[in-house]
Amino acid sequence: MLKKQVFTRVVIILLLMLTPNIAKGANIEFSGFGDMTFGSTWGGPADAADAALYASDGTDAFPLSENNGFGNTGIDLVILGELTDRLSVLSEINLQLERGGSSDIGLDVERTYLDYRISNKFNVQVGSFFTPIGFHNRTLYSRAWLMSSIQIPDFDEEELGLVPNHSTGIHFYGNFPTRGAHSLNYAVSVANSRGIDPTILISNRDVGERKTVTGLLEWVFPSHRDFRIGLSGWVAELNTFKVGPNYGDTASTATGEAAKLEEVGFNPYIVLYSERFSLIMEYAGSTQKDKIGNVPGGPFNFESLLAELSLNFMDDTLHPYIRYDRTALPSANGGPYMALREGDGVLTRHFIPNFEATMIGVAYDLFALNRIKVELIRHSDGNRSKYGINFQTAFAF
Repeated sequence: MLKKQVFTRVVIILLLMLTPNIAKGANIEFSGFGDMTFGSTWGGPADAADAALYASDGTDAFPLSENNGFGNTGIDLVILGELTDRLSVLSEINLQLERGGSSDIGLDVERTYLDYRISNKFNVQVGSFFTPIGFHNRTLYSRAWLMSSIQIPDFDEEELGLVPNHSTGIHFYGNFPTRGAHSLNYAVSVANSRGIDPTILISNRDVGERKTVTGLLEWVFPSHRDFRIGLSGWVAELNTFKVGPNYGDTASTATGEAAKLEEVGFNPYIVLYSERFSLIMEYAGSTQKDKIGNVPGGPFNFESLLAELSLNFMDDTLHPYIRYDRTALPSANGGPYMALREGDGVLTRHFIPNFEATMIGVAYDLFALNRIKVELIRHSDGNRSKYGINFQTAFAF
């Protein structure tokens, strides 16, 4: 029944997207992207203890984003309506197959917002948007066609919710030109609170006392194709429930003891795209502190690091690359928030593994809108297999 409802909704969305001139005078643009993969793993788990914990107290029957056999991630459909020369509306619908052990079809609204373009220095978006933190979350996310690597970073993974990568609220942004063709970009957003578990996105009916506030400053250099250094961060109040310290412990969302945490996040990055090579370095970390005195053991720290170097050959169509990722959750069994998942009114503490891996691969632009890749991955931590090889074809239109 659920799949039938999803299919019906998708058909309706497609019909609306493909109908020309829905609004009189509006210019409608339709685009999309997706990818297909094949993967194989060997060598047993990177950490046998983590694998055992995940088998007993993990969130899924299969390690997240580990590729075995053929995989189809689905497709993202984007519709852009230019209502006037200063006002547009954008909506992105993600029709995806789940990335864990399930093959269920999910239908997510990734973004839907009105964009008021007032001037280069000041613009406003209202609705649901990518949270203006970092580079990868705003620019690449799950867009495999734009990425060199196949692996989605854990700190960008919405099914983990380690950082608030989606927001519903208001977003201010703009840029100020400076001397020598340099420019300073900024972004500030005020959005709904984070949910009672980190994977819950509050798009409506937010009851949080405080909103999530995000800020970003980015210096753009005129040299090279794209050279920018950025600093971003966020402040959020986490209203959840106190759950016991052991995996498998639970708390009722109706009768459980409330917990309130202050989360402060920090996210610097460097991005350099040149004719011969490209470099992306990004760090994301946060600290969560108890606010009402009933969560012992803090503060609770999370950190992640991504570093990727790729080279450009054959008229910028061939890109060999190497990448390193590391993600570390709070040592106190995931801390009082990141390890929680809600289901049927019950919060449960799950084992969320750390991630550490090195990836070596090649991406080749077979056509202008089609990138094919082969990637070897070596996991050094977590429950995923030590070794894997992945193939991917990614497209956009």
